[in-house]
Amino acid sequence: MMSAALSSGRVKLPNTLFIYNTDDNIVRFGRRSRNLTVPSLSISRLSAQHFNKFEAAMQPEGEDLDILVPQMMYTRDSVTNYPWHLKKDIAFFRGKPHCTGRWSERYNYTDACSRAYIAWMSARDKAAGNATALDAALYIPYSARAPNGSIPLNFTYPLKGMAPMRQHAKYKWLLNLEGMVAAFRLSQFMMLNSLILHQRTHYIEYFYRSLEPWKHYVPFWNATSPDGKLLGMDDIYSALEHVRRLDRENPAAIQAIIANAQTFAIRFLHTPMRLQYYKAAIERYKALFPDMDTFLETYVSGLRAKGWSI
Repeated sequence: MMSAALSSGRVKLPNTLFIYNTDDNIVRFGRRSRNLTVPSLSISRLSAQHFNKFEAAMQPEGEDLDILVPQMMYTRDSVTNYPWHLKKDIAFFRGKPHCTGRWSERYNYTDACSRAYIAWMSARDKAAGNATALDAALYIPYSARAPNGSIPLNFTYPLKGMAPMRQHAKYKWLLNLEGMVAAFRLSQFMMLNSLILHQRTHYIEYFYRSLEPWKHYVPFWNATSPDGKLLGMDDIYSALEHVRRLDRENPAAIQAIIANAQTFAIRFLHTPMRLQYYKAAIERYKALFPDMDTFLETYVSGLRAKGWSI
């Protein structure tokens, strides 16, 4: 997508030397302890934005220093609306069993993983004849189990197929669950007229810092309640109960959150704006190095002298 934009002339980037990290960044290239000379441009990084005291103690060096830029693979450039009264009143998720691996100490489970755990709760509820809250499932096998784990050792996940965004639009409540880092589907969900139940996560994309809980999404996986009580990994039930009650008693409040998310996505998260964000980020990065052009002229000349076609 970026290559096409550059080739067509839609976007022109300044000549700049930088480190571009295309990895999900679970290895955290920009962690402070690496003492890098310059930060890399990354699509995700660890953030201390939503750390509580327990998590801050686990991460004393603070958030990482990567310069965040947009990922260009999982994007949408138009909204999809489905009549609210026809949507299924259930929290929906389909995905792979990817996890950040950062929750084991907080929840005291070696395998603490939102995708695996919520998919297990969904299957458990269905087996008990009470599938009234969750429709969450994995679409690839997940057999990892741990003696001190959250998933029963003899449990086998019932697999379901992948779900396109048009299928997600048929549900009132969408579960945005972290993967190995941030869940890159969040911006796609924001283009739908469903309410996003967003798992609190340690990793962020470039636009997360502009989003506000209860304005653009409803948070869960909150670790602690407002009174300071430690919560388990099942607080999705109380979050869902709350938004359902709000939908009955004050439906305009639910629709306002959805509208705020859609408006933000329409204005800032479509492809042209992502390209402009890249341009601004690289221009400001280059401005930090007054001798960049002189250095590049010498550097590129040296490469060409060695036979590089550049």
